[in-house]
Amino acid sequence: MAMYTSFNARAVGRNFSARETIEHAAAAGFGGVDLLVRDLVEAGDDPKSLRRRMDELGVRGGAWPLPVDWRGEADRFARDLERLPGLAEAATILGLTRTGTWVLPETPERPATEAGRAAHFEATVAFHRERLGAIARTLAGFGHRLGLEVIGVASSRSGRGMPFVTSLADLGRVFGALWAELPNLGILLDGFHLYAAGETIEAGLAWGVNRVVWVHVADLPASATSDRAAILDHQRGLPGENGTIDSRSLLRRLAKAGYDGPVTAEPMGGCASLGGLSNEATVRNVAAALHSVWPDDAG
Repeated sequence: MAMYTSFNARAVGRNFSARETIEHAAAAGFGGVDLLVRDLVEAGDDPKSLRRRMDELGVRGGAWPLPVDWRGEADRFARDLERLPGLAEAATILGLTRTGTWVLPETPERPATEAGRAAHFEATVAFHRERLGAIARTLAGFGHRLGLEVIGVASSRSGRGMPFVTSLADLGRVFGALWAELPNLGILLDGFHLYAAGETIEAGLAWGVNRVVWVHVADLPASATSDRAAILDHQRGLPGENGTIDSRSLLRRLAKAGYDGPVTAEPMGGCASLGGLSNEATVRNVAAALHSVWPDDAG
């Protein structure tokens, strides 16, 4: 099975319902669709009805954003974790078995002493292992995979804490034995952040292609400089728009390695190239941009 394009409405700044997302994706020729499972369940949508419509239109399930506030208070995390199995069941009906979340690029604090900084860093590691491990174990029971995304944009770090996970290379140090314990734990490979962190394509395959859960692609805005230090996370372009971020080579390498999951364009709502467009034109333009960087031999 080959990798495929997947449409995510929120990733392009649109607030569509699940059914609208499916219809727009199909009309624009996407192979799959990412859906906000928690939102559609809360809206009272019937996952089985939505799945029937997806099947009628030939649209596959892509991925679903993780509906767990794991970075916040313990009580909120516990409530979300308790609710996760029901949402995972709904996602399964929709053919969505891949989800993802970003990990902290910096620690919450920067203690004054060296000993305090070391202890705080290890406490942040333990926090990630405990909470994300619990989520991955829950999802494993439903055959779902969890991808971890690295925020490689330096300007996204406030400086109030210590650098934590700023590159894919940091993930092994932080998650250690969890990789061996939880085969459903992997990475959300984001080409924008890969470039911002100064990492190579091969960094995304360090744990093997089977650990790649979900792929995001975007470029710098058309007129942006290629200077990594100047990158702002919320200022992005469509795939192929600037040419600095080589999405085609990334996708070609993934296809060659056998990646078989969704590829989502994520230019975000602030993408100037999508400003003022109708909903239909927005989705068509995103599809065209994604196809413009799609490898010829990738299906």
